Amino acid sequence: MKMLIGGQKTDSSDGRTIDVINPANGKFLDTIPMATEEDVQRAVDNAKKGQKEWTAIPLMEREKIIQRFVRLLEEHKKEIIAVCTRECGKHVGTTIFEYNQTASVFTGYMESAKRLDGQLLVPGSEPGHDGRTASDMIMVTHEPLGTVVAIVPFNAPMLLYSYKVAPALAAGNAVIVKPPTDNPLTDIMITELLLEAGVPGNALQIVTGSGSKVGDWLVKNPGVDAVSMTGSTQVGIGIAEIMAKRLAPCTLELGGNDAFIVMPDTDIDKAAASACGARKGNSGQICISSKRFIVHNSVIEEFTEKLVKLVREIEVGYDDNVEEMVEKCLGNTDRTNTKGEFIGSLISERAAKEVEAQVAHTISQGAKLLCGGQRTGAFYMPTVLAGVTKDMDVAKDLEIFGPVWPVIGFDTVEEAIEIANGSRYGLSGCVMTDDWKLGMRVAREVQTGGMVVNDSSVYRNQMQPFGGQKMSGMGNEGLTTLEEMTKIKNIVLKGFLG
Repeated sequence: MKMLIGGQKTDSSDGRTIDVINPANGKFLDTIPMATEEDVQRAVDNAKKGQKEWTAIPLMEREKIIQRFVRLLEEHKKEIIAVCTRECGKHVGTTIFEYNQTASVFTGYMESAKRLDGQLLVPGSEPGHDGRTASDMIMVTHEPLGTVVAIVPFNAPMLLYSYKVAPALAAGNAVIVKPPTDNPLTDIMITELLLEAGVPGNALQIVTGSGSKVGDWLVKNPGVDAVSMTGSTQVGIGIAEIMAKRLAPCTLELGGNDAFIVMPDTDIDKAAASACGARKGNSGQICISSKRFIVHNSVIEEFTEKLVKLVREIEVGYDDNVEEMVEKCLGNTDRTNTKGEFIGSLISERAAKEVEAQVAHTISQGAKLLCGGQRTGAFYMPTVLAGVTKDMDVAKDLEIFGPVWPVIGFDTVEEAIEIANGSRYGLSGCVMTDDWKLGMRVAREVQTGGMVVNDSSVYRNQMQPFGGQKMSGMGNEGLTTLEEMTKIKNIVLKGFLG
């Protein structure tokens, strides 16, 4: 596949390419261009023109363009799901879940744009610099930021593309997309459909290549007015430092080590089932999946036994007959396929090896392996670790991005909160308890951007402002946060009401 620069399918200016491989079976899928800095600069230059073209289109017409895009998305549904499944190595049902949210993110942000109407301040409510404001009209308006770079992660390329591109376009910005290097094909397809629907080719572009080079060139380019990025905390810190030097905004959704707290009064069967589901989705490659299972010592044996039983039942695999599986899985609400396989591979063998090393490190610190712990290529078997103590790395800042359940014991509510807050991360979390007052107390005291009482941390409603605290990021995404893609301007009509 090609990049899309200025509305044209484009190779790299030096002809270099990167292979895209199905991580589940190692099969070659396609190539993408490895962009040069010259390619990046051309996209940035185009975006300055594209932003003016896009904002010149009335909002009602822009909404019609997005509606056409949604229809095209539906027409190409099976093809998109198949491509995403192959390049991610994930289960078809997981891809369908992601696809089903994509269209509503775009339409939801367009609805928000129609309500982003600014303010008219009450005249004469304060004296002002000259002591007379009663006849002045003061309008507070929203303007586009300009050129927004959207850096999309590998774990949910379709959905997280939407959470970045949709608000940026809805607010009138031009967008340059940097898709994930391992699995960029779905994002290129979606971009092509948006252009076909009528988004100007200069207003939406996609530039491919390694994040360390292409992403860095984009972020450092002075023509870029804002960055929206989901990825690692290390990369996010680097972006924040670069953007700070020119006082440009960035929205960063970064790492997490979300706590799953189990109180002794809860239904342990329900808690174990929720804990299992909290980690197996997308083979554990979800930012807000629960990653530290903090369980009261009076029920930890029972919880762990039931959790292990459920985890052992998880089937791992990949079916090469993707189109056939798409047909079978569409409308199948439990998202299993005919062979019972529920989770696929990790995004790469490199990623699976990292999980393998992290588990080995945790065992070397004293944890006990109860099940799993085996890697085959990019696949990693669902793994439960017992005997994890709060001083181990995995109980604090070691984020394992794979299907691993570390179980940590506690004796008091205060200790559970201490363990939960003992991480530098603060993305999401949850607590299981029959005592709603206790649940509210824990939810308020755990330092995260979100807390769920009586279900897992994997909860993201499109309306909620979604973001993290501490080293898990800055800024928010969600249909109620469109103003983050705008800048405020005050327009004063002096004496207009006189």
